[in-house]
Amino acid sequence: MAEDTKVNTPTSNSEEQSTIKSISTLSLVSRLLKYGWKYKLLIAVAIAIMTVLAAIDRGRTILIKPILDEIPKTGDLEKLKDYALIALGLSIPLFIFKYAKEYLTSYLIQHIIVDIRNKVCEQIVNLPMRFFHSRRYGDIISRTTNDVNTMQPAFSFFFDDAIFQPLLMVAAIGLMFYVNWKLGLIVTLLYPIYLIPTVMLAKKLRKARRKSLEKLGDVTETMMQIYSGIRIVKAFNMENDEVDEYKTRNKSFLKKLMAAMRKKALSESLVELFIGLAAGVLMFISGWLIVKGEISAGGIVLFALALGMIYASVRTITVSYNKMQDAAAGCERVFELLDMHTTYSQEDGTVELSHIKGGVEYRNVSFAYDTQPVLQNVNLKAVPGEVIAIVGRSGAGKSTLLDLLCRFYDVVDGEILLDGIETRQLKRSSLLANIAIVSQEVFLFNTTIAENIRYGRRDATKDEIIAAAKTANIHDFIMTLEKGYDAIVGERGAKLSGGQRQKISIARAVLRNPSILILDEATSQLDTESEKQVQAALNNLMGLDTLTNSRKGRITFVIAHRLSTVINADRIIVLENGRIVETGRHADLLEHGGVYAGLYKTQVIT
Repeated sequence: MAEDTKVNTPTSNSEEQSTIKSISTLSLVSRLLKYGWKYKLLIAVAIAIMTVLAAIDRGRTILIKPILDEIPKTGDLEKLKDYALIALGLSIPLFIFKYAKEYLTSYLIQHIIVDIRNKVCEQIVNLPMRFFHSRRYGDIISRTTNDVNTMQPAFSFFFDDAIFQPLLMVAAIGLMFYVNWKLGLIVTLLYPIYLIPTVMLAKKLRKARRKSLEKLGDVTETMMQIYSGIRIVKAFNMENDEVDEYKTRNKSFLKKLMAAMRKKALSESLVELFIGLAAGVLMFISGWLIVKGEISAGGIVLFALALGMIYASVRTITVSYNKMQDAAAGCERVFELLDMHTTYSQEDGTVELSHIKGGVEYRNVSFAYDTQPVLQNVNLKAVPGEVIAIVGRSGAGKSTLLDLLCRFYDVVDGEILLDGIETRQLKRSSLLANIAIVSQEVFLFNTTIAENIRYGRRDATKDEIIAAAKTANIHDFIMTLEKGYDAIVGERGAKLSGGQRQKISIARAVLRNPSILILDEATSQLDTESEKQVQAALNNLMGLDTLTNSRKGRITFVIAHRLSTVINADRIIVLENGRIVETGRHADLLEHGGVYAGLYKTQVIT
């Protein structure tokens, strides 16, 4: 709502990120496989295809040994032709299985990424407002875009390379055992030696990459502030300063990123060292075996090919594993967001409330953001037909008082009741179906006017939308547009004036036909003429007949900046430091000469 709900937010990501706990590779595998379990049949088919593909791809090289060992001795060209035909024939199943493997793994990975992206969106929109007051939007957006995208290499590793490359290695080692069991055994024993430094470097890589992603969140936040406040930036001639700030954040991100890249480069270079050392050892042993007559020329060529195959697989796994560790930092940030419900819990009630008849009651309500008290021991009753104005200095707790009614936050002490039922016992959907809000900061979606009005009630007909627009005094303007109700309003309603945007938001509230109407400084940002037009629309929404001063059975809460609505309110509630210090009608409060009278005289009711 308005400024009363604002709290200090950190200017750095460090405090937020310190809560993110690094998870082990085993835990990471477990969580990633959980998302893949939905596609377990597809995974099983993919593994079967990879097994056959690895067997055919590596197995066909066996033909090299008899070609080199037998054909030169016998000169049997018919047998050579048979071997060539077999090799050509194997290319057809290789093509089929390779295509199936690539398509199935891509299908699996992309579907999992989309599932996670949907889950993140669902999680974020269902988190309570308290979460958004303790997080920066730049960091949230960075997690939902950059971090989710960085998860893809992790899935590529687990559902592709971590399965297929070991199968290729097993097949290649099998070739070595086929050539000579001693060589096969040596290769099998050498490989684990390479794993130890690789795993150690991978942990450091993940930590370094996580820090770089935190800095990327800072970059995103800075960019958002520049773009969203571009009018202010230009008005105060701060373009160069903002660009310098962006460059500073970007430089910090680059520094952390390069620290991660150094570890990644070192890890991937280790494979060259390992393969070089292994090749030297194996060449010596294989030469020794040739001298002893334990291996043929064809066997040594087949062995060399198998060694090259293992080298290729080791290199691919190393690169993929490092990308997975790189992605693990993004996974941790996404999982921290998905686990947020354990910290920011807000249980839904079970009671349905069709329409409010008995009214609203605040009983000894207190509230605080973290440890900072905002409302203290507030008691208030409102009945259908009443218009209650809430006034006070900035930060007095006006908007927070009504945020609690909407359950954007839950009370710390006390309770709020609708028709005698505590709000936490009501279904959230049932509660909010009875409430409509018209605020000073109108948000319109970049879609048609009709769709923006229909946001108040998704099942509304075109006739109902038009009726709501007429009540909001915006119908005539809409009909002057070329596309009428199908006209696109632009980003945040940029194609409309402030008064026009406000009237559309009023039409949205009219369509909802709420039992409780909240007007949060709804005319504070309008010029005098627009205010008169919007105020007339608000009177229609409130059910106020200015001639008879009669009202429909709707409870209206007004957070007031200008006095036109306050003067006509049934009651004015004056808040000071989170407490109700005065209650009464306009004339009575002026006569009393207290806080309200002081605010009124200085024209600083906010």
